[in-house]
Amino acid sequence: MGPEGVDLEAVRLYLQAGRYMEAEAALDLDPRPADPEWLRLKGWARWHLGDERGLQMVERAARMVRQGAGWVWQDLGALLFRAGRWQEAEEALKRALDHFLAEDDHLGRAWALHGLGVAALHRGRLTRALERAEEAWALVRMKALGSFRGRVLTLLSSVHRARGELREALFRARQAAEGKGDADDRAVALRSLGTAFRLAGRPALGKARLEEALKLSAEGARRGAALAELSACYLALGWKREARRAAGEALGLLDTHAPARSRVLVVLAELARMESPEDGGGALALLEEALTIGPYPLMEEALGFPELFAFAERNGLRLPKARRAPDKPKVVLEDGPERRLWVGRRSVPLEGSGRAFDLLALLLREGPLHWREAALRLWGEDGPGVRERLHMTASRVRDLLADREAVRWRGEVLSLDSERRWDLRH
Repeated sequence: MGPEGVDLEAVRLYLQAGRYMEAEAALDLDPRPADPEWLRLKGWARWHLGDERGLQMVERAARMVRQGAGWVWQDLGALLFRAGRWQEAEEALKRALDHFLAEDDHLGRAWALHGLGVAALHRGRLTRALERAEEAWALVRMKALGSFRGRVLTLLSSVHRARGELREALFRARQAAEGKGDADDRAVALRSLGTAFRLAGRPALGKARLEEALKLSAEGARRGAALAELSACYLALGWKREARRAAGEALGLLDTHAPARSRVLVVLAELARMESPEDGGGALALLEEALTIGPYPLMEEALGFPELFAFAERNGLRLPKARRAPDKPKVVLEDGPERRLWVGRRSVPLEGSGRAFDLLALLLREGPLHWREAALRLWGEDGPGVRERLHMTASRVRDLLADREAVRWRGEVLSLDSERRWDLRH
């Protein structure tokens, strides 16, 4: 602590690293209950250590602050979301978005859009959640907000899982895990990748990522969330004892994290059903409790535990559930006054994607092309550096479609995936 008291920026870094007890201890050395930034950080630490009064502190901070109010409303929305208070979370995040738009704060706007996408996801509004997530991702591309890419990609992966779009979910989760975020971001990305692997039927690959995420999740609710997803992965591997142990530890850490608690309840319900296949051994009560929290992550867990969901339905309990979507939905390009790109049922924003639409349209019209011909058609040159530019453009096409095979580069020739249906409209 310096002559002017505790360094609040240093405390914020502790919180980002999940070191909540150290952060709170530092704040307690220099109490400032009239300082909204001190209150905001104190509340964040308290909440993640399981004290619901932390939320009240952040609420007070949001009503006190003048400069930078968007970020405090953003934090409040995030905590309300974790408490399972979805509508209130949306209201706080909309206020945050208004502040960020007024201040022309692009990073703040991306955070608020991300938060609104998360809230919509947990209310089961999947179309709206995907729209918000795609809008946030387009903003990250357009404004080069690299520090925030991992969080947006993780949200996209989660929404795709809930929609049963596992190919896209894996693509986005891989992108997030490959990024260079802080320890907290990396833990969230690894959890997303591990769960995507599990739901895609590859739990052994998922386990490795989830155990790595657990190592990065030091304490409190963040550790509980990692244990929740790991318990489901252990169960998918048939490791019932390990699953029960992980779920038990997770529950003790998740009083303030409703979504992760819901996932643990599903794991415990499946364990109960497996041990008492005739009457379910309390599985229905556990699923009903999970349902009171919200439709997500119940929706995606229908892909992981189909027998449990079938058992619930036979016993009169209707649960929200995802159905596996086609691996390669049709792509439609509308090349008119307003360009539009559709992948299956989703409209994809094109902002920040460079010449990706042009490359797609060119390959759709002409078929496979030598890279030099494609470069000449797009930029009127094929000299030094253009091949790298074309590689980047092909990568952006793959990003828009969330598919590593959308554009194939074999030898000197570029082509579109022949297994996917394509349509170019004028």
